[in-house]
Amino acid sequence: MKVFLISLTALCFSFSALATTKEEVKQKTNDAASVAMSYSKEQKDQFQKDMNAKLTEMKKDIADLKKEAAKKTDEAEKEMNKEIAALEKKQAEMKKDLNKLEKSSGQAWDEMKNGVDKAWDSLSESYDKAKAQFQETK
Repeated sequence: MKVFLISLTALCFSFSALATTKEEVKQKTNDAASVAMSYSKEQKDQFQKDMNAKLTEMKKDIADLKKEAAKKTDEAEKEMNKEIAALEKKQAEMKKDLNKLEKSSGQAWDEMKNGVDKAWDSLSESYDKAKAQFQETK
Protein backbone atom coordinates (compact mmCIF):
# COMPACT_ATOMS: atom_id res chain seq x y z
CA MET A 1 0.00 0.00 0.00
CA LYS A 2 2.85 2.34 0.86
CA VAL A 3 4.45 1.74 -2.55
CA PHE A 4 1.11 2.48 -4.21
CA LEU A 5 0.75 5.81 -2.39
CA ILE A 6 4.29 6.82 -3.25
CA SER A 7 3.68 5.91 -6.91
CA LEU A 8 0.41 7.83 -6.96
CA THR A 9 2.07 10.91 -5.43
CA ALA A 10 4.88 10.77 -7.96
CA LEU A 11 2.37 10.41 -10.75
CA CYS A 12 0.42 13.46 -9.57
CA PHE A 13 3.59 15.55 -9.48
CA SER A 14 4.56 14.41 -12.97
CA PHE A 15 1.11 15.36 -14.31
CA SER A 16 1.40 18.83 -12.84
CA ALA A 17 4.80 19.19 -14.52
CA LEU A 18 3.22 18.21 -17.85
CA ALA A 19 0.26 20.53 -17.47
CA THR A 20 0.14 23.04 -20.29
CA THR A 21 -2.33 25.46 -21.69
CA LYS A 22 -4.84 24.57 -24.37
CA GLU A 23 -2.97 26.77 -26.82
CA GLU A 24 0.34 25.04 -26.10
CA VAL A 25 -1.21 21.65 -26.68
CA LYS A 26 -2.79 22.88 -29.91
CA GLN A 27 0.52 24.34 -31.09
CA LYS A 28 2.45 21.18 -30.25
CA THR A 29 -0.15 19.10 -32.08
CA ASN A 30 0.08 21.34 -35.14
CA ASP A 31 3.87 21.21 -35.05
CA ALA A 32 3.84 17.41 -34.84
CA ALA A 33 1.37 17.16 -37.72
CA SER A 34 3.50 19.49 -39.81
CA VAL A 35 6.64 17.44 -39.16
CA ALA A 36 4.79 14.21 -40.01
CA MET A 37 3.47 15.68 -43.27
CA SER A 38 6.90 16.96 -44.22
CA TYR A 39 8.46 13.55 -43.52
CA SER A 40 5.73 11.81 -45.51
CA LYS A 41 6.27 14.16 -48.47
CA GLU A 42 10.01 13.50 -48.35
CA GLN A 43 9.35 9.75 -48.39
CA LYS A 44 6.96 10.12 -51.31
CA ASP A 45 9.42 12.26 -53.26
CA GLN A 46 12.27 9.82 -52.65
CA PHE A 47 10.12 6.84 -53.62
CA GLN A 48 9.11 8.54 -56.87
CA LYS A 49 12.70 9.47 -57.64
CA ASP A 50 13.83 5.87 -57.01
CA MET A 51 11.05 4.40 -59.15
CA ASN A 52 11.74 6.81 -62.01
CA ALA A 53 15.41 5.82 -61.91
CA LYS A 54 14.46 2.13 -61.99
CA LEU A 55 12.14 2.72 -64.95
CA THR A 56 14.86 4.59 -66.82
CA GLU A 57 17.27 1.71 -66.24
CA MET A 58 14.63 -0.82 -67.29
CA LYS A 59 14.04 1.13 -70.51
CA LYS A 60 17.76 0.78 -71.32
CA ASP A 61 17.65 -2.93 -70.49
CA ILE A 62 14.68 -3.45 -72.79
CA ALA A 63 16.49 -1.54 -75.57
CA ASP A 64 19.41 -3.97 -75.12
CA LEU A 65 17.01 -6.90 -75.49
CA LYS A 66 15.70 -5.37 -78.72
CA LYS A 67 19.25 -5.24 -80.06
CA GLU A 68 19.74 -8.90 -79.14
CA ALA A 69 16.45 -9.82 -80.79
CA ALA A 70 17.50 -8.18 -84.04
CA LYS A 71 20.46 -10.57 -84.21
CA LYS A 72 18.26 -13.69 -83.96
CA THR A 73 16.71 -15.81 -86.67
CA ASP A 74 13.22 -14.88 -87.84
CA GLU A 75 11.30 -17.17 -85.48
CA ALA A 76 13.47 -16.42 -82.44
CA GLU A 77 13.32 -12.69 -83.19
CA LYS A 78 9.55 -12.83 -83.51
CA GLU A 79 9.25 -14.61 -80.14
CA MET A 80 11.62 -12.18 -78.44
CA ASN A 81 9.78 -9.18 -79.86
CA LYS A 82 6.54 -10.57 -78.46
CA GLU A 83 8.12 -10.78 -75.00
CA ILE A 84 9.62 -7.29 -75.39
CA ALA A 85 6.22 -5.87 -76.33
CA ALA A 86 4.73 -7.37 -73.15
CA LEU A 87 7.55 -5.82 -71.10
CA GLU A 88 7.02 -2.43 -72.71
CA LYS A 89 3.29 -2.64 -71.98
CA LYS A 90 3.96 -3.37 -68.30
CA GLN A 91 6.48 -0.56 -68.20
CA ALA A 92 3.98 1.91 -69.70
CA GLU A 93 1.31 0.84 -67.18
CA MET A 94 3.76 1.33 -64.34
CA LYS A 95 4.65 4.79 -65.63
CA LYS A 96 0.94 5.70 -65.61
CA ASP A 97 0.63 4.42 -62.04
CA LEU A 98 3.67 6.45 -61.05
CA ASN A 99 2.08 9.56 -62.54
CA LYS A 100 -1.09 8.87 -60.52
CA LEU A 101 1.04 8.37 -57.44
CA GLU A 102 2.54 11.81 -57.92
CA LYS A 103 -0.93 13.35 -57.59
CA SER A 104 -2.03 11.24 -54.61
CA SER A 105 -1.87 12.10 -50.94
CA GLY A 106 -2.65 10.63 -47.54
CA GLN A 107 -4.05 7.12 -47.50
CA ALA A 108 -4.32 7.13 -51.29
CA TRP A 109 -0.52 7.59 -51.40
CA ASP A 110 0.01 4.50 -49.26
CA GLU A 111 -2.31 2.42 -51.45
CA MET A 112 -0.77 3.73 -54.66
CA LYS A 113 2.75 3.08 -53.33
CA ASN A 114 1.85 -0.54 -52.65
CA GLY A 115 0.43 -0.85 -56.15
CA VAL A 116 3.53 0.66 -57.74
CA ASP A 117 5.76 -1.63 -55.67
CA LYS A 118 3.82 -4.66 -56.91
CA ALA A 119 3.91 -3.40 -60.50
CA TRP A 120 7.68 -2.99 -60.26
CA ASP A 121 8.09 -6.49 -58.85
CA SER A 122 6.00 -7.89 -61.70
CA LEU A 123 7.91 -5.92 -64.36
CA SER A 124 11.27 -6.86 -62.90
CA GLU A 125 10.33 -10.54 -62.67
CA SER A 126 9.04 -10.53 -66.26
CA TYR A 127 12.25 -8.92 -67.46
CA ASP A 128 14.38 -11.49 -65.64
CA LYS A 129 12.37 -14.35 -67.17
CA ALA A 130 12.56 -12.85 -70.65
CA LYS A 131 16.30 -12.27 -70.40
CA ALA A 132 16.87 -15.83 -69.19
CA GLN A 133 14.74 -17.15 -72.05
CA PHE A 134 16.67 -15.09 -74.58
CA GLN A 135 19.97 -16.37 -73.30
CA GLU A 136 18.74 -19.92 -73.80
CA THR A 137 18.01 -19.21 -77.46
CA LYS A 138 21.57 -18.03 -78.21
